[in-house]
Amino acid sequence: FWFKRQFDGKDPTVRSLECFNEIDGSYRKLCFSEDGQRLLGGVLVGDAKDYTKLLQLCKKEDLGGKTPESLAFGKPAPGEQSNSVNDGGDGTGIADDDVVCSCLNITKAAVKKAIMYDDATTLPLIKKCTKAGTGCGGCCTPVGEVPKILTATLKSLGKAVAEGICPHFPYSRKDLFHIVKVKQIKTFPEVLAACGQGEGCEVCKPILASILAGLWNDNILTHGRDQIQDTNDRFLANIQKTGTYSVIPRCAGGDIAPDELIAIGSIAKQFGLWTKVTGAQRLGMYGAPVHQLPAIFKSLVDAGLESGHAYGKALRTVKSCVGSTWCRFGQQDSVSMAVLLEDRYKGVRAPHKFKMGVSGCLRECAEAQSKDLGLIATSKGYNMYVCGNGGAKPRHATLLVSDIDEATCLKYSDRFLMFYVSTAKHLQRTAPWLEELPGGIEYLRKVVIDDSLGLCADFEAMMASNVGNYKCEWKEVVYDEGLQKKFQQYVNTSETQQTEQIEYIDMRKQRHPNTYDLPDIEGPMLYSKEAALDSWPWVSAGQVADFPHNGGVAVKHGKEEVAVFHLPGQAEEDGRWLCVQNLCPHKQVRAISRGLVGVKPEGLITLADPVYKSIYDLRTGSGMSHANLNLSTFQVKVDEQGQVLVKLPPADQMADSFARQSQEAAEKKNFKPPPRGSHPDIQVPRAPKNGVNLEW
Repeated sequence: FWFKRQFDGKDPTVRSLECFNEIDGSYRKLCFSEDGQRLLGGVLVGDAKDYTKLLQLCKKEDLGGKTPESLAFGKPAPGEQSNSVNDGGDGTGIADDDVVCSCLNITKAAVKKAIMYDDATTLPLIKKCTKAGTGCGGCCTPVGEVPKILTATLKSLGKAVAEGICPHFPYSRKDLFHIVKVKQIKTFPEVLAACGQGEGCEVCKPILASILAGLWNDNILTHGRDQIQDTNDRFLANIQKTGTYSVIPRCAGGDIAPDELIAIGSIAKQFGLWTKVTGAQRLGMYGAPVHQLPAIFKSLVDAGLESGHAYGKALRTVKSCVGSTWCRFGQQDSVSMAVLLEDRYKGVRAPHKFKMGVSGCLRECAEAQSKDLGLIATSKGYNMYVCGNGGAKPRHATLLVSDIDEATCLKYSDRFLMFYVSTAKHLQRTAPWLEELPGGIEYLRKVVIDDSLGLCADFEAMMASNVGNYKCEWKEVVYDEGLQKKFQQYVNTSETQQTEQIEYIDMRKQRHPNTYDLPDIEGPMLYSKEAALDSWPWVSAGQVADFPHNGGVAVKHGKEEVAVFHLPGQAEEDGRWLCVQNLCPHKQVRAISRGLVGVKPEGLITLADPVYKSIYDLRTGSGMSHANLNLSTFQVKVDEQGQVLVKLPPADQMADSFARQSQEAAEKKNFKPPPRGSHPDIQVPRAPKNGVNLEW
């Protein structure tokens, strides 16, 4: 972790300590500065529970009152403070100088200060005051560090802590799951009517979308369900930083036929997509514009491939080694078992993504013990491990049961997954979920194996329903013209245009975006609907029927484009139709129309940018998470024939104005993109003629 250089034992300024525990099989090596006052990096094998603490310590200038020996051997030296984190007694397990937002290097102390002295008592206000969560957003998820700090700090101040997932629902995700299940609710408006209030927001919509899909596995793009999905689920592909998408077909168990390989290569070549073997034994294609997705889906479906659900909080893949089919050490047919698992659980939605692995022997080539559910073959069957993961906070999986046959594997897997889906928090992986279970792994064994709660038959029936309702979501789009219209680039024309702002370059025999990001466009909005000129024309944006309820679409205006949103449930007429620029000022991605719309209880209409989740006031265009990032707003009206009209500046004038604004932002920040096509491969060290040291 946190290596910035190679620690090969040859650098005299780096000292290391190693510890190998033969009893539990764990090993750790920690590297320190020459004087032993700083932790520089390390390796943890078999026991990674101290990973987060050590990672935080790596970012500090001292060892926080500890010694190198105590860190390496996991026990405090005589007279040294215990291994517990000095969290001030608030129960968060986070010290004041711990970095909670690694994207922007924001500490717990900075977040506490904003809550205590700037009255930032909600996540949006914390984002606005500190910028925490405006990078990748991981620290502000329901299971992130910032919500923990917010809850603990509000309690210490004697202030009320908000109940429920958001102001619209005073219930936890677990409570909502059971309400939806018992009442047999199938749509978001029905959930609001049954146990919520208002119209929903960017927080509760994806949570309920996940619950509805996890219970019923109905098509997520029909009956208005598309407008409560995050952009990845809404367009059945992963959005990238350019506003284009990645398309990853399923390669169950990593098993793929030559003809399927050829088909993927041909399709990628046809649509000009960048290809890469992913970390999950699949082939990914990158750079697909939203309007080309249905055609790409059709080409893949016609070749016998289906959605890999790389975009969803669902089963991603089941990794496998070649097992007894080819390997001389293999104990069982791990590939067939992996394909069986993946075909069974494909499309199952969960609180977070989950991954599986099947290894054919104890050599563990498929890394099953780093998965949410992993199987390791034995001479008698399989050992089942649960609740592991890699990522920013790696966890080793825990043994649930040993030497079980394939049928028992499926039975226990059904129960385990549905217990997790029914009870976990939103965006909570299985590892932290297990940590919060009373009784831990022993309790989980009793529930899954001994049926201590009497719910196993229910869990099995829920999984059987999910499996029975499965349909390839790509195939559903391919054969439904109504669904294909949802992928149009513009609502008012079938014309398309390239709207990416970043230069593409050729490297390693492929074409892909250059590695720079465009600067943010900060400052006041360029246009406002209140200042619209009488001379501006009213531009046709299509018919009312072309616009989704409670969502937006892009409207083409010459070389420029705007985003128009329809909210028919608004009481006031000026809130039913709203129009803003489609270019997000944060990183300059043209994707605002694909954002999630929310309506706060006090009537504030918000929009979450689909790429970086920046929040805007949709009525005024004002930035909420970034006060200096603002959207231009424009007037909208509907005529007697049901035609939607937008009052816009002349097309050429508007395009020139936005181009000039972007140029001024670059000049203000002294941003200069590299010369076209100049990005080189990363330089590798080369041995000099004397053969002593590497030249970097």
